[in-house]
Amino acid sequence: MHTPSRVVLTCLAAVGLLAWIGCDSDDPVAPQANRIYVEIHVSGGIASVDYTYAVDGEELEARGISCTSGCAFDPGEVLAQLTPAQVLYLADLLIDAGIHGYDGRDFGDECCDQFHYAIGYRDGRRESSVAGSAGALPEELAGAVAQLDLLVRGISPIIIDWTSQPADWPSDQLLFRAHLLEGSTLSLDVEYGGGCAAHELDLVAWGGWLESFPVQVNVLLAHEAHDDPCDALIYRTLQFNLTPLREDYEASYGVGEPGETTIVLRLSVPDGGEVRAVEYSF
Repeated sequence: MHTPSRVVLTCLAAVGLLAWIGCDSDDPVAPQANRIYVEIHVSGGIASVDYTYAVDGEELEARGISCTSGCAFDPGEVLAQLTPAQVLYLADLLIDAGIHGYDGRDFGDECCDQFHYAIGYRDGRRESSVAGSAGALPEELAGAVAQLDLLVRGISPIIIDWTSQPADWPSDQLLFRAHLLEGSTLSLDVEYGGGCAAHELDLVAWGGWLESFPVQVNVLLAHEAHDDPCDALIYRTLQFNLTPLREDYEASYGVGEPGETTIVLRLSVPDGGEVRAVEYSF
C-alpha cells in the first residue's frame, strides 16, 4: 500500500492546501510541491516514439517539452492541470520506488519493442536520474513511471490517504453533472463559478476498506477555489486513474480472476447531494 508521507498530512492539517504549496516542515529532506520537477524522455517501442514531458510543481502542471514522433502534443502544451497533493503524491511514488538509490543507473533494454525511459527528478534538495526500458526498470519504479505516463493523456492519480478525514481537505461548492468509469479511468463532469483563480480538485480515498460485500471504500472530491471572486461558469471533465486503488485492494485481499472483482466507491462531492455509489470492476 502506498501512503503519502506524514509530512504531507501534517502540512495539510496545519495550514490548509494553499499554504501547503510551500509548507515548511520539520523534516529537512521533505520535498515541497513547488520545488518538484520531473522530466521524462520516452523513446523506442514498436512505433519508435520520441518525446519528452515534465511534471512542474511550481506551475502545477504536466507539460509537453518536445515531440519528435509518436505523440499528440506541441512543445509547451499543458497536458494536465495538477494540484500540490498530486505533485507530492507522484514525487512520493518515485522516492518510495528508490529513485535516489538508483541515481545514475541505466538498466538498459529488456526488449526492442519496449519503451525506454530516461527520468530526471529534483526537488530543490536532491537530484537523481535513472534510465531503462519498461521491463528492465525495477518493478516499483516501472509502476511509478506508468502512473506518470498517464499524465500525457490528461489523467491524474487518485490519492490514497487512509489516515486523513474529510475535514483535512477543502470542500468548496461545485455542481456535479455526471461520472463515467471506463476501465480504471474515472471521469467526473463538474461546474463551478470562477475565472480569476486556479481551482484545485483532488480525488481522495480515505478511511480504509469497509468490510462488506462487495467491499466499499470512501472517496471524496476535494475542491479548493482559493476564494475566487469571479462568477464565470467553468465546466471541466476531470479524469483520475484508479489503478493505485486496485493495487491496494489486491495487496489487502489478494488477486482475483480478471473481471470478477468489484469494489464500490462511496463518492462524496461538495454539492450538498447524497453519496454516489460507483462500481469499479477489474
